[in-house]
Amino acid sequence: MIGSAGCRARAGRAGELRVKTMLNLVIATSRTLVREGLQRILEGAPDLRVVGHAMAAEPLLERVRELRPDVVLLDLNLAGEHAHDLVSRLARLPHPPVVVGITDRADPQALLSLVQAGIGGYLLANREAAGLPDAIRACTAGVFVIDAEVVCELATDLPLHRYVPGPEELERAKSLSERELEVLSRIARGRTTAQVAEELFISPKTVRNHLSHIMQKLGVRDRTQAVLFALRVGLIRRDDLVG
Repeated sequence: MIGSAGCRARAGRAGELRVKTMLNLVIATSRTLVREGLQRILEGAPDLRVVGHAMAAEPLLERVRELRPDVVLLDLNLAGEHAHDLVSRLARLPHPPVVVGITDRADPQALLSLVQAGIGGYLLANREAAGLPDAIRACTAGVFVIDAEVVCELATDLPLHRYVPGPEELERAKSLSERELEVLSRIARGRTTAQVAEELFISPKTVRNHLSHIMQKLGVRDRTQAVLFALRVGLIRRDDLVG
């Protein structure tokens, strides 16, 4: 899981995030088996409540305006090639939900587009069912949830390997210190702030400071974009994602 800004949560005194006690969800899919499967998984989580369903983009927008859910579980097949536009429209609503995309296969180029649109998580449909409630909770607490298999696809995808960084991007990449690269590589492997701090023998506050400097140097707005930038220009490769 990779941290991301923009998810619904409240900041505590020490900068920690507190998740709402009860999270309301809307499931958006036109596939009956997917809808029933998600419903069945979520029924076992007492703090997650499905309040509505939608089978197409426009009805989904109407349901979200009406119900103001905390989370939309979005089957990305629902919108097809228009997924970016749908996520963007959801993000611009007066009470935007956290959008967690569910996909049948990893698509690095689609993910880059969806991140820019404001998606809050990117999960494979064949992931372990038992982990879905925790993934939803993590996203609403300010963590961008992305399956490890997807990150590996990002690192080895041929279009990304053929990408040639521009001089300005290379200069930004070179500006990171050795310690900042250590922090970034651990974030890419799914480590939390606390885990990075423990592994590097530094405080969580220091980790957050490093992340702030990383984002400023790379010209990105959150941890997710920092990792994607690093993958794109070669700062992080497949080997960095193992362990």
